[in-house]
Amino acid sequence: MPLQSVETTTITSLKSYKKSLKQRLGLRSERPPFTGKYYRRARALLLDTVDIFNRADIPYTLDAGTLLGIVRDGDLIPWDNDIDLMLPVESIDRLRRVYGEIFRHGWKVSRTYPMQFASEAWQIGDPRVVKLRSWNPWLFGPGSTLLDITIIYRHRDAYWWEMAKKVCSVEADYLDQHTYLQFGGRQVRVPGRYEAYLTRLYGDWKTPDRTFHHDQFGTIIGGKSE
Repeated sequence: MPLQSVETTTITSLKSYKKSLKQRLGLRSERPPFTGKYYRRARALLLDTVDIFNRADIPYTLDAGTLLGIVRDGDLIPWDNDIDLMLPVESIDRLRRVYGEIFRHGWKVSRTYPMQFASEAWQIGDPRVVKLRSWNPWLFGPGSTLLDITIIYRHRDAYWWEMAKKVCSVEADYLDQHTYLQFGGRQVRVPGRYEAYLTRLYGDWKTPDRTFHHDQFGTIIGGKSE
């Protein structure tokens, strides 16, 4: 069996074991939503990341539920449970150069998770996502605060990325330009056509919908077997 397949199988088995043990012990197995201390921690993680990335001129943009909450409500969505950013693959090295600063702010940087399947925009093993987390000293604790940096690929006249084993794509003019919105006393970087992009993702994004699932994103164009 290829080394990458062995690694993936091992990680999956460990995750399943940990989840099963948490359930038997009556502990929370999912990340909690952004309320109370979890909101404060998520807000701090986002603002620290924005400060570091802005100083280093790293071309991130807010994405998905984080973008939606700040545009529509001026804040994180209370029933969301992770933070979403996007980053062009060409900027991976610039991101790695600030890992030390992220660590010094009290956050943990994951490994770079690789693509598990190929598309016309990337190959197996190319960067897929980098995760920033709060430190969780308890192996079976309530789960760490999480920030996903999804890696996007420019291909032809579109940007492509992977999300939950789905291929996503949007025309390049949604993301080629950027602007800034105010949040927490900071300028946070968002797509230049952020309202049009949110419409593409969510449809009627102005009406809160607690039942919306990422499998409904309008950017999905296929799965890993297509």
